[in-house]
Amino acid sequence: MQFAEDHATAEFVIHSCDADGIRVNDQNLSESFLLLPGQPVRPWPVAVDSPLRPEHFSAVLEHNPELVILGTGADLRLPDPEVYGALLSREIGLEAMTTVAACRTYNLLAQDGRNIAAYLILPA
Repeated sequence: MQFAEDHATAEFVIHSCDADGIRVNDQNLSESFLLLPGQPVRPWPVAVDSPLRPEHFSAVLEHNPELVILGTGADLRLPDPEVYGALLSREIGLEAMTTVAACRTYNLLAQDGRNIAAYLILPA
C-alpha cells in the first residue's frame, strides 16, 4: 500500500507498506524492524510465526516511549500477556494490529509529535 505523500516533520515517515517490504524515509526494508525515538532503524529478529515475549521488547524499555505500535504481519496476533504487563509496569502502552494498519497509525501519531515506538513484523 502506497501512502499519500505529505510533508511530514516526524523523524521517521513510512512511505509504503506491501508484500515486498516497507519504505521508511529513503530506506527499503524487507525484514522485521523497530523504530525507536532518536535511534536509527534497527533490525528485529522476530518472524511472523514467532511467539511474542517480553524479551522481544527489551530495547523499548531504554527509550520509555508513551506507546508501542506493534505490527504483527498480515494477521493480527496478540503478544503474551506478560508483554503487556512488562510495558504497562513502565507506563508504556501497547497497541497490536496488522502491519499495514500499524504503519498508518505510526505515521499519524508520529506526525502529531507523539513519543512512540514501532515494532513491525515482515515475512522473512
